[in-house]
Amino acid sequence: MISEENMTNWCSRLSNQRGVALPLAMVLLLVLTMMALAFMTLGSVEPQISKNLSDGARARQLAEAGIELAFTKLANQDFSLLLGSSTEVSGSNPKEYILVMGGTTLPGLSSSHGTFGVTIRNDITAGDKEFTGYIPPGGTALSLDTAGSETNDQNGIILVRALGTYNGANRTVNAVIERGKLNINAALSLPGSQADTYTNPPGAYSIDGRDWLRADTSGPSTCTTGCGHMKLGIATLPGTQSNVGNTYEQVAESGFNTTAKRGYVQGSHQTTGAVTSGLNTIAADSGLTPAAMQAFLTNLAANTSTQVIQSTQTCAHPATGGAHNKPEGLRMTSTGTPGQVNITNNGSCSDPINQSLDLGTVANPAIVYVKGDYDTTSQFIGLAVDGGQPIRGYGVLVVEDADLSFFGSDFRWDGIVVVTGRYVGVGFRGGSNTEIRGALIANETIAGEAGGYFEFLNQASSMSIRRSKENIDLAMNALYNMRISTYREN
Repeated sequence: MISEENMTNWCSRLSNQRGVALPLAMVLLLVLTMMALAFMTLGSVEPQISKNLSDGARARQLAEAGIELAFTKLANQDFSLLLGSSTEVSGSNPKEYILVMGGTTLPGLSSSHGTFGVTIRNDITAGDKEFTGYIPPGGTALSLDTAGSETNDQNGIILVRALGTYNGANRTVNAVIERGKLNINAALSLPGSQADTYTNPPGAYSIDGRDWLRADTSGPSTCTTGCGHMKLGIATLPGTQSNVGNTYEQVAESGFNTTAKRGYVQGSHQTTGAVTSGLNTIAADSGLTPAAMQAFLTNLAANTSTQVIQSTQTCAHPATGGAHNKPEGLRMTSTGTPGQVNITNNGSCSDPINQSLDLGTVANPAIVYVKGDYDTTSQFIGLAVDGGQPIRGYGVLVVEDADLSFFGSDFRWDGIVVVTGRYVGVGFRGGSNTEIRGALIANETIAGEAGGYFEFLNQASSMSIRRSKENIDLAMNALYNMRISTYREN
């Protein structure tokens, strides 16, 4: 039992604070020392963290520069030929091919400023469809390039990987580069809801599905041995044209209602593939669909390099009679320089147009895109081509929601001419001399246009539509038909 005296002694000892200062001081000193060491450590690490962030950012910028360089290097290139001719990255799986060698520096800079390399491959592996997000025209699900292979692109999509390196920091950027695709299987394609044709008795005319090169003059030199790229003279949509009850093929053929008229349509026989002329080279074709046309045009119009020129009825040149019997929203006139034209509206409205247009070259094809004014009466020409001097263009010419008419012009286009939309057609009028070497597409998207209006109307002095794979590729591979659709950093 603890006595009262002992209890008092214990309480006195416990309340005695003598000697506490030294341990507390030592504890505080220890804490301060640890804090000082921590601050010193952070002070030495923070600059390294900042350096790593800076080096990583510069490495990423180098990788992005590689993607931009790839974009320009892929322009005017056939993806399949490029894949097939490039060096494979050793051990890569799936196979990648070198587009820009690793260790490449930015122009004017040494390797001390960092380097980059770029590889390309086709979208054929299982996970690629989630990255590309590709849905084929008319499809409903994500898709791969199932028709292609490691060296054969069929859907116009290629995957690009760029590695940037700076001071030991590495960053990888992956991108999807997409190119619009059209499966053109004829010199003249009528893939829309109507395929009405009309032509005057034969003159210096030719609708030719054989394969013409740009340099060919009297005939297609590539078709003398095998005709590997020969296609139909005229292709239509399969099925029946609703307003007349005949097939699209029969409707197109009705415009060539004499032996003489049928004689100037040449190309592949629809069943045997041999060279033929007349009705046997006018056939239905499922390759060029309305969905594919719309996807192609949407991509073109959305490209930042595409200037869409508006053609309106309120600013139209008035009809003057004779062949010029309808208002013309825009006129394209020759200047004396074949690759330069003037394009104008009537100039007296609130939105005057009077500008010079460059129609491109082989090395730099052009996109000319005219957006018309929807006209249910079919009494409006969106673009009228005229002038007494030669006009020469390369690339893609699009007229949407309005007619395209050629008048007293000497006009040649190497590439693709597209007339598309509601109540539209292409007309070769008296006095015109026109050659389209590549392909012509007249795509009517309205099924119920009244009779007497034609998707293809020929009254020309001379008219030649000559299919050319060389020129179709020229038009399709150009920079304006490309875009970076997906972009991510690893």
